[in-house]
Amino acid sequence: MTDDPHALSGAYALDAIDDAEEMRQFESHLAGCETCTTELREFRATSARLGMAAAESPPPALRDRVLADIRHIRQLPAPRQPAPTSPAPESSHPRRWRRAVAAAVAAAACLVTAASVTEAVREHQRMERADATSRAIASVLSAPDAHSAMGRTKAGGTVTVVASATRGRAVVASSGLRTLPASNAYQLWLIDRKGPRPAGLLPHNRPIITETWHPSEKLAITIEPASGSPRPTTPPVVLLKP
Repeated sequence: MTDDPHALSGAYALDAIDDAEEMRQFESHLAGCETCTTELREFRATSARLGMAAAESPPPALRDRVLADIRHIRQLPAPRQPAPTSPAPESSHPRRWRRAVAAAVAAAACLVTAASVTEAVREHQRMERADATSRAIASVLSAPDAHSAMGRTKAGGTVTVVASATRGRAVVASSGLRTLPASNAYQLWLIDRKGPRPAGLLPHNRPIITETWHPSEKLAITIEPASGSPRPTTPPVVLLKP
């Protein structure tokens, strides 16, 4: 067991303590530690917010989509045949027409396939990014030195920050923030002695993880244009020191 039971709050919140004796000792410590009880409550609240993120289902099988789309391609009417009066030399026009239709259908199938493949690749990339973000968030929340801070904002609701010096990152989750017009967004900032630097836009009801974080840095949230700003243009709605 770690020498500092306080460091196990994040791991306990995620059911990440595998050793039964270590878990028993931490639960015994938890019963009389108000600090760990508070941190555990905040960690679990943050984990619950993470679970609100909408999962994206993969696209249908490529073959099924291509076949379904091809069924909607309108068929051209067959050419009118002359009345059978007298034998005539076989014309090459029907053969050319059939070849043209076949080529058009093949071309349409290729376009549908290309579009489906592109969408499938993009979906796969989105899922990979989501998986990587989830793993990074879990790594911070379960870090032995993870600690949290929570504050109410001037825009309503609360913001919770869980940070880890060993991971060098921080997870920020919000709840109940006032909905902004489409032209604005909540932007996260990391602030040190050199001033603020942008750390991304805060998604609605979804957590964000910073690329980096140092224990000397504070976190602030401001209201900025929807595309973000290189420097804060409004006073912070919340300022936290994890």
